Parts: sequence; C-alpha cells; structure tokens
Amino acid sequence: MPGKYGLQEAAWKRTMAVLGSLVFLVAIGTAQYRNYIYLIASDRMSRDFGGGTGGRYLTEAACESGFLAVGFHVRTGEYFNQAWLDCLPIRSDGTLGEELRTTARIGSPGGNTEHYARCSYGRVLRGITGRTGESIDEAAGECSSVKDIGDRFESPGTEPTAAIARPRPGGKPTEVACPAGYAMVGFQVKNGEWMDHLWILCSEIRRTY
Repeated sequence: MPGKYGLQEAAWKRTMAVLGSLVFLVAIGTAQYRNYIYLIASDRMSRDFGGGTGGRYLTEAACESGFLAVGFHVRTGEYFNQAWLDCLPIRSDGTLGEELRTTARIGSPGGNTEHYARCSYGRVLRGITGRTGESIDEAAGECSSVKDIGDRFESPGTEPTAAIARPRPGGKPTEVACPAGYAMVGFQVKNGEWMDHLWILCSEIRRTY
C-alpha cells in the first residue's frame, strides 16, 4: 500500500491537473471573447412606435454607416415638431468611439422648446417608450450596451433616458424595441403641421471572429 506521503502526492497531482484544465478552459474562453469583432449591418428595418393617422410627408433621419444612436433631441410647441439624433461610431471590440455626429432634423418647423434625452456612457438606444394618441405625446429612450445587444441577449440590461413630453400630454402608453441583436440607428416620421406618427429604425449588430 502507498504510504502517507505517496497518497498526498497523488492527491496533489490530481488537484493540479484539475486546476490546469480549468485555467486552460478559461484561457480559451477569454481569448475567444477578446477576438469577437462587432459590426453594424448596412440594412435597416422600421418598427412602429405609434401616433395618429394624419400627416402628409414621410421623412427619415438616420445615423451614418458604422454609427449607432445614443440620444435624441425633440423640439416642441404644443406638439412634437422636430426630432433628430446623436450618433457615435462602434469600434470592433464593441465599445463606442468619441466622434459624435448628428443626423438631419425631421418633422415640421416650429416649436419653442428644445429637449434632449441621451443614454449613459457606453450604451446605445434600442427602443422607445412613452405615450401616443393623435400625435406623439411622450417619448423616452431605452438603452443597452453594444455587447449585450450583439451577444443576442433576449433581455439585455436596459436603462431609460429622460422622458420628453409635449405640454398637457395625453394618449395611451406604448413602447417599441428593436429585435434581439439590433440597435437603433434612426427615426422615421409622418408629419404635417407637427409630428403625427413615429417609427424607429434598427440595424443588426453582428458579432464575428
């Protein structure tokens, strides 16, 4: 029979073998994660936020290629008049760059108050919540990290932006979000004298090696 020290040596070798295997698996997983590359697809899809049936013009504001929406502006009078977005570029490692670009303004001229809603640092817009009736009454952004979206989490962690509302808002609660794996890149509105109806534009965040 093996002596006391022989048993201890065998147990030590087994322990070191298990630890070595764990370190190897962690190293592989970490290397694979670090090698992920995040890209924004060029195609866009629209998702309906809601609003009224009026308006004569359909206009669109979208981030430039390689950029994602991180916040939006609204100019209001009695109603929502104009909207536009702030966009940041996505780096290949899933972080955001610092080159802020702003989309064109869409909607109708007018309004006397400008509002701003933006995601916290490192997050991008993936949806909108608020209230709509015959027009847009209130809107707030829902924000998530690029990696949470790109990794296809069905329920990525979200944070709301500040809410923007017109004077004396009414309407019913509503919300819209991009599909899993997609983030916001723009707005589409139908307008006449003010913004009657709103859609969000979404693009896929693709993760590759």
